[in-house]
Amino acid sequence: MNQRQLRSVISLIVVVVVAVFGFFQNQKKGGGIGGGGTSCQDEFRAGQPGSTTTGVKLLCRNEYISLYDPARKVPLVVAEHLTSQELQGDTPRTDNFQPDPELASGARAELTDYRASGYDRGHMAPAADFVAGQTQMTQSFYLSNMIPQNPEMNRGIWAGLEGATRACTKSLGELYVLTGPVFVGRARTIGPDNVAVPSSLYKIVVSGDSARAFVLPNRTLPKTGDFTRYETTVDAVQTATGLSFFPAGGVNTAQDGKFCSGSYGG
Repeated sequence: MNQRQLRSVISLIVVVVVAVFGFFQNQKKGGGIGGGGTSCQDEFRAGQPGSTTTGVKLLCRNEYISLYDPARKVPLVVAEHLTSQELQGDTPRTDNFQPDPELASGARAELTDYRASGYDRGHMAPAADFVAGQTQMTQSFYLSNMIPQNPEMNRGIWAGLEGATRACTKSLGELYVLTGPVFVGRARTIGPDNVAVPSSLYKIVVSGDSARAFVLPNRTLPKTGDFTRYETTVDAVQTATGLSFFPAGGVNTAQDGKFCSGSYGG
């Protein structure tokens, strides 16, 4: 082999090594699933949350990321990096609920599962957070972003908590938001696909190194603007869910944050 041929072989090896490295880095970051940010991590505050549940899938969307449980057919946590700019759009709500096109039948909820179930298709990342674009709005109505939710709770106090979070975002400029279900007690399901019904829902909002965490039972609750009665610590939510929300650290999980008292009532 002459020198020119040797250089060609070395160059080819370098190209292959770089390509393989890039592929595995992309897979590690979740870039092979969905159509979210360039790294499929940009909605997380401090790394991808860890879960004790096996078989979870990382679903990347344009403005949210979900850790999805194909066994329960619900997301375990939906993450948003919510900014005040994203809330300034005028994209109308579509109500175009649909099964997630990236999940196979048998690993996803279907419209028939919710029909006549007595439960709402409850958004984890709310549609009102995605007024900046049609793609974001469409993706927010995938059933992989839903859990079976008590109707009065969904349309009442939970909608109020979502609105308070948007108000806090507008006040501070940005928040990281984590939302999902809590399963405690007797297991309940709906529909032919056995979509799991959570006992409670949590929402965690993060500003800088401070976090506020709220857990609301999945049942009819009195409407209120004072959400402090449902406030707890991130550590308590981690214990209840088996999730580790901030693996890279930098967030106080033991104490309640004190920001946006005007939005959350204290």
